[in-house]
Amino acid sequence: MNHCRVPGCNAPVSRWGSLCSTHKTRQRRHGHPQQQGVTKAELAPYAAIIRLRKARNPDSPLWPGIEARWFALVDHCRGVVAASLQGKAMNRFERQACYEVVKLADHAEAAEVVETALAVFLMQEQSPRRFLSDDAFRHQLARRLRALSDVNAGTWFDHKTGKVKRVYRDLPAGTTVLLGAMLAETFGVAGLLLARRETEDAEKRRRENEELAQAVQELK
Repeated sequence: MNHCRVPGCNAPVSRWGSLCSTHKTRQRRHGHPQQQGVTKAELAPYAAIIRLRKARNPDSPLWPGIEARWFALVDHCRGVVAASLQGKAMNRFERQACYEVVKLADHAEAAEVVETALAVFLMQEQSPRRFLSDDAFRHQLARRLRALSDVNAGTWFDHKTGKVKRVYRDLPAGTTVLLGAMLAETFGVAGLLLARRETEDAEKRRRENEELAQAVQELK
């Protein structure tokens, strides 16, 4: 009997597979068989950094520039969805990915979309080990943005805890890959540059603190 190829997992696999059912599901949902989903709570500190940066620079052309890129993607996707409704043949993953973009635009504020996307890029810069591959990163980017819209969520009652829990409906893996790629292209340049600026500023503050500590040590 063959076993799952993930290190430390001895679960059986199907005749032609290389992953057990658990890791196969994780591969589909998260882009890597060992990738854990990024939660809203995990992303919150990075989103707070983005909000602070924006508050310090409210008149920067960066913010409307990023929103303009988002609106351009939304307009493109509305065109794709409209063409699909008129019966135009197209790749189903492209159609589904564009439909997700339109749903997000219709149910979430552009500023919130931008903030969340930039926070994911900042997380990648400051905690790169959190993402096990490029596909895993794009999956998490897509999942965190989809989570901004309640229309993508369902609820179920957990009898063990006595609480109602929310679960997000999964997309086909091909759709998530394409959606993540579209979002990465839209927000990637600004996200990476802003994340690197945060890293540079943090390093500058660290050096200043070290110099201050050294000055204190040298006091007579």
